[in-house]
Order: sequence, then structure tokens, then C-alpha cells
Amino acid sequence: MKFYIVTPTFNAISWLQRCVRSVADQALPGVQVHHHVQDGASNDGTAEWLSEWQAAHADTPNYTFTFESAKDAGMYDAINTAWSKMPEDADVTAHLNSDEQYLPGALEGIAKALDANPHAEVALGTYIIVDAESRYICHRRPIMPHKWTSQTVCEIITCSCFHRAEAFRKHGIRFDSRWRAIADVAFYRDLVNASPRFLVLPELFTTTFTVTGSNLAWTATSQREWDELCSALPWYVSKRHGFAYRWCNLKRRLRDMFCTAPSSYSLFLPSATERSTITIKHPTPHWGRRVQGEE
Repeated sequence: MKFYIVTPTFNAISWLQRCVRSVADQALPGVQVHHHVQDGASNDGTAEWLSEWQAAHADTPNYTFTFESAKDAGMYDAINTAWSKMPEDADVTAHLNSDEQYLPGALEGIAKALDANPHAEVALGTYIIVDAESRYICHRRPIMPHKWTSQTVCEIITCSCFHRAEAFRKHGIRFDSRWRAIADVAFYRDLVNASPRFLVLPELFTTTFTVTGSNLAWTATSQREWDELCSALPWYVSKRHGFAYRWCNLKRRLRDMFCTAPSSYSLFLPSATERSTITIKHPTPHWGRRVQGEE
């Protein structure tokens, strides 16, 4: 199976190096990986490092790497640009932000799941939330998204969402780049409304999502855009947002009760060329309760 993974980045070289390494080691016999990085003309040495990485991995089996460094209109515009370059022979596509990483065997697991479920168009995996020091906070299982909740709740996270390329092209849904912080909400609302066949994989841990302290979702821009999005909805839709949010969280927690708890995860730490394994002392699906792991 051929994967096309896109990563937007801008002046985030330390995070990006870890992200790129986590994609590269997904390549295996039967799992071909093409990783494209769309850099917004960074001035921190990103383009130079990407050029060196590309040259050093030109002959890596089952792995190809490309990048472009050019000004863009923001992260979502960069992702759309990268998706426009998707090879015709790609089977699956996804996007991974520069401060996120794939866990070992993530793409192999997705490939096997999609092979076993040929009618599935979008696969949703489980992700681990870590802090800026890569310490465990919690984990989140995927839930089946629904049209009524997705109008105000982003039930899907980008880092653990994988699209069959054929369906991705057919639906034609891309990020609305006029949104600077909440385009994910609109993107997945439109995707759910297109009624693709979702495959929910609560036992497959695919990704780490990093709470860096500067995530777009918690900025003033995000709140302003959220208010604008809600003002365009029927009054009863925005009124039920609180209930929809709590309902989705309840579904995630109920699903977690019937799944195997994670005991560790492996990811790349700063400047490391090999993964480090972090032990999870107290696995929890509850975001907001700080639980540290130990190396």
C-alpha cells in the first residue's frame, strides 16, 4: 500500500526533524511511504536540513521524500498545496503536523485494517497526547462521527485520520484557508456531511499529539473564529454545543473502558536518531489530569 503523507511547517525545525524521522521508519515491505513537507519559507535552517535529508535518503527502500520551501497563506493553505501534489498512484493520504509523530508500525496497522475492510474510505486511529517534553498526558480513542455533533465539535483529529486517496479525490474536501485556527472543525464537518464510510480503530495507536503551549486551538484567533463560525449556524445548533461536546467525551470514555490500556509509547526526542520508549504509569482517557511518564 502506498501512503502519501503531508506535513506543513514554518520555523519549527526541532519538532520537524522528529516528525520526519517518525514517518521515515514506517516504510516496510508492503508499506511504501512518500512524505512531502510544505515549508512556508522558514528562516531557521529548515530548507537546508530538508535538502540534506532528501539527499541522504534518496535510496531508502520503500521511502521517498520531497519538500518545497515557499511562502504560503498559513498552515491550511500549505496542506492544500501539498495535497495538490499527491501522486496518482497513492492509495492512502494523511497529514501530520510538524510537532506530531507517528508511533511504530502505525502505517502498517492502517494498511492491514484497510485491506481487511475494502469498503472503508476513512480510517481513524487512537492517539496519545504528550506535553512539550514528550511526557504522557492521556490518550484518546476514536469515535464514530455524526452529522449533528460534527457541526460544532471536531470529533476527528487530523494526526490519526487516514483517507483512501480515491475517496479523498472523489469528495474533494480541502481546508478552507480563510480560517487561520479552526479550519479543522469546518473540514471534518464537511467530510462527515459527505457520508464517507468510516473505519474506527480504537486498539490501533497511530500518533502522538503534542501540547506545545502554542497550539492554534487555544489562541485568541481561535476564539474569534469560533464565535464567527457559531454565529453563522442556526441558533439551536450553537445552543446544543455544550451537550454535543459532553456527549462526545462520554462516548470516548465508554469506548476506552472496553479497550486495552497502553503501557508505553516510543517516539523521537530532540536530536535523537533512534526512538525512546516512555512508560505510562497511569493510563487515562481524561485530558486535564497531569500524569507523567518515565523513560
